[in-house]
Amino acid sequence: MECNIDDLPDVLLEYILSLIPPYKDLEECKLVSKRWFRATQNVIHHNKTHFHKSVAYGSLLWSLCPPKQWTSTIAKRHSHSACTYGNSMYVFGGCTATCTTFNDLWRLDLDTRTWVRLITKGTYPSPKACATMLYYKKSFVLFGGWSHPSPYPVHQQWKLFNELHMYSIENNKWFAVSTLEAPPPTSAHSASIHNNRMIVFGGICNGYRSNDVWCLNLDSYSWYKQATSNVKPQPRYGQSQIELGEKHLLVLGGCTGPNAAMNDAWLLKMEGATWTWKKVNMHNTEWAPTRIWCHQACKVGNYVIVLSINKCQNKPNDMSISLKKVTCQAASSPRESDSSPLYVRRGNLSTVDRDVNINGRHGSFSEVSAPSPRPSPQRPNFTKNLPFCYDNVLSMAAFRDEPVRNSGSNSHRQRQLESLRRMEESIRNRRTQSKAAKKPKNTLSIFVLDIGNVLCDECSASWIPLKHDGQSGPNERILYSLVAGRGELIVFGGIGKEQTTVQNHPNVDEPEVYNDLHFINPPRYII
Repeated sequence: MECNIDDLPDVLLEYILSLIPPYKDLEECKLVSKRWFRATQNVIHHNKTHFHKSVAYGSLLWSLCPPKQWTSTIAKRHSHSACTYGNSMYVFGGCTATCTTFNDLWRLDLDTRTWVRLITKGTYPSPKACATMLYYKKSFVLFGGWSHPSPYPVHQQWKLFNELHMYSIENNKWFAVSTLEAPPPTSAHSASIHNNRMIVFGGICNGYRSNDVWCLNLDSYSWYKQATSNVKPQPRYGQSQIELGEKHLLVLGGCTGPNAAMNDAWLLKMEGATWTWKKVNMHNTEWAPTRIWCHQACKVGNYVIVLSINKCQNKPNDMSISLKKVTCQAASSPRESDSSPLYVRRGNLSTVDRDVNINGRHGSFSEVSAPSPRPSPQRPNFTKNLPFCYDNVLSMAAFRDEPVRNSGSNSHRQRQLESLRRMEESIRNRRTQSKAAKKPKNTLSIFVLDIGNVLCDECSASWIPLKHDGQSGPNERILYSLVAGRGELIVFGGIGKEQTTVQNHPNVDEPEVYNDLHFINPPRYII
């Protein structure tokens, strides 16, 4: 007896459709017939409801998207900007382990899980990191950010931006927007869109941390500084900002200074001539993450998802203390240190990031498919292979294979090159020895904050008890992106630390920048 898919009962048809990724392919199933349209609508509704219930119960699962062979993939980066639209996630800019900033724009096809480098038109934004990018009317609004100076010539200062750019998704074109008044150059701030206004809060400005509120009218492109109540959050950066309708927003976490991460939350009521800040009462703090600094939060219904390490994983030498050596030191302003606000420092010896085609057209190939490089008889590239010490930028001329001033003679130059070659060989041997001595890493866990009562008179939020179920997330990191897809959360990039033990140099911490792609999904359900 022959049968086809039309002979299946509705419940089986819906189950089959639930196995399709909830993006373009599932949407196109509506076009098959009226029956498929109804079944697809039911699946979309069930997926959304099931996802929200899983968030409420804290029962979410990690999954890793493996790189595809022989496909172009995005370079490793942190402090980038990410936003979803339709069936895609867009990523702009970011920073490498050596503080090289990008101004490229990539699109992740969420149906096929493949990356596409967009060759855009128009006026490109400056290469930068820690900018905000938000969706508004088939466009992305990009504001602020920072870039580290070129290592040579030396003694250049890092730069903050107050550039405003619009990217038209339909036209694949950047537009630079000039305004009469603008906020000071800012990075590591937070932003959200309410109706036709973009609200910007906090960040690192020129020489100080901010708790100002700036508003941008997205129809007239006019900025103005908004007056707020005397009671307000401390000046901070690296916080998350959650949109709660047209008249309210929530600011979560952030950092007020070096190693001064905050776990508080503030509600801003945007009514009247003077907007009002109100501190949120936090409950069940024993289930809160260890810190919410440079850990981006994402809203799902009446809940906020935050990724961080478990308190049981937290150690005296954890990431918060080693940030000065390993990750971006967003607290530092020119008055506090010689480093940039998000300056990546390295402890002891490490290597320059080997990202391919920085700000180039095609990105790099995934590691699983990249052929091993052949030894070259030519002189090695010291820029890529030798240790990089930020406290000794005066030696960058040697690292760049450029003429060293006051070298004396060619023989002196040859001795310098020979010394550098020996250093390179020594570092390569140490890294080979360290591969077998890597220490276990902390991993990211999922934390859920119930904000259903934030807009009530008590103005409270409550952390939900965790349900680990043996699930382990990616290695501990910060400055990644976390955005909501359809029935899933998408985690990309970031920077962490890799602790190794080598001979005569125990517990060497080196920064590690990622371009891996993780998804957070609810458990599969049966219709």
